[in-house]
Amino acid sequence: MADEILVRGGLVVDGTGAEGRKADVAIRHGRVITVAPDLSTGDGCVIDATGLVVAPGFIDIKTHSDWTLPLMPLSESKIRQGVTTEVIGHCGFSCAPALPGKAETLAEYLGPSAPWLNFVDTSFGDYVRTYPATSVNRVMLVGHNTLRLMAMGLEDRPPEPDELDQMKHLLEDALGAGAYGMSSGLFTAPGSYSKGEELVELGRILKANGARYFTHLRDESNGMFDAVAEAIEFGERTGVHVQIVHLKLSGLDNWGSAGLLMETLHTARKRGVAIDADL
Repeated sequence: MADEILVRGGLVVDGTGAEGRKADVAIRHGRVITVAPDLSTGDGCVIDATGLVVAPGFIDIKTHSDWTLPLMPLSESKIRQGVTTEVIGHCGFSCAPALPGKAETLAEYLGPSAPWLNFVDTSFGDYVRTYPATSVNRVMLVGHNTLRLMAMGLEDRPPEPDELDQMKHLLEDALGAGAYGMSSGLFTAPGSYSKGEELVELGRILKANGARYFTHLRDESNGMFDAVAEAIEFGERTGVHVQIVHLKLSGLDNWGSAGLLMETLHTARKRGVAIDADL
């Protein structure tokens, strides 16, 4: 059949953690239907994968491609590397929501990083619905910096109760519209002005919606271990899965501490904290 594809003779690594195995992969109507040795060719297209690895598309867990996909929706630089899913909206930065009359505020904040973007007043739901069609799947996050900017601008202080309530409402609205979770950028204003209690309050909204928390830590050099402790405490107090993004130990003073850092995370997991890191 013309709508069938047979990928023959490759080493299949299926993403389950199982050892790679030599097998053929049969695809029909864009879906894998069989993985087995020596499948018949039929009338479809045959791709010889001898000496190559056949795998599901890769998930790029930490990107800012929400800024570039509108320019290059085919995303060929990722597709050609095997990436078929991107997690976007990281480090507290998301292009929505933008409350009425505040699109310009968001543009001034994010524009230097993506001057080609056109910021408009929009809910997170409308942002998702009007985002251009892309060749990659998108997992969208809503940014804590953006929520704080909408509620209280760049003020260096704790939020007033009504401001925190507004952030909670905006977060809940974004999660209802399909956001997978919330990202934070605690190294960068206005996220750097927030305290743990503010984040925990937002974390309770994440927990109630089965969502996740992705954090760019407050410090990635000499304050790294305190910053990791803050992320662990967030996970303990909220029960939300925490993903530390682009974990690193910056500065010569911290070289050689990776083992201790990994043990800190292992110890937290042993006592039931759902916390992971990409690096």
